[in-house]
Amino acid sequence: MRLFGKDVTTQKLLEVAKERLGARGLLPPSEDSGLADGVEPPVDAFAFAIEAMAEHVDVTRGLPIETHRDGLAGQAVVLAKRAFRRVGQLFINEALARQVVFNGHALDGYATLGAEVAKLREQVAGLEAALTKAQAPAAKAPVLKAPSAPKAPAEKPKRPRRPRTPPR
Repeated sequence: MRLFGKDVTTQKLLEVAKERLGARGLLPPSEDSGLADGVEPPVDAFAFAIEAMAEHVDVTRGLPIETHRDGLAGQAVVLAKRAFRRVGQLFINEALARQVVFNGHALDGYATLGAEVAKLREQVAGLEAALTKAQAPAAKAPVLKAPSAPKAPAEKPKRPRRPRTPPR
């Protein structure tokens, strides 16, 4: 399948995607072969979210300037956008300075919470393993009743003694 012409093949596209994923740390070296077979590697959602947030923490940095127009009109729109950005960048930086600081703190808080969740998950897994290990021998061993103490022989009730009669 050739969507981009003769210059771009699916193999080249896969290689570029692998390189980009590897550069972001989303593709461990042991799982590189999974893409060739059509199996996608697992992506750590937390690491991906942190990376995405880190890229966009600074809201004063503009996105690439683009336009959908072709020809001279498109070039004029791009030139006008660049001029407006250069003139207004000082005001943009001033207006969004606190937002940049807040975004940095939010990113740090998210990373801290994520680390705590990972640590707690490890602790829960350890506790569950210990619980399973503790329950396994108890389940295998037969339940024995403790021997009861031997019962003492019941004493016969004593009969009252007859009074002695004097000899005759």
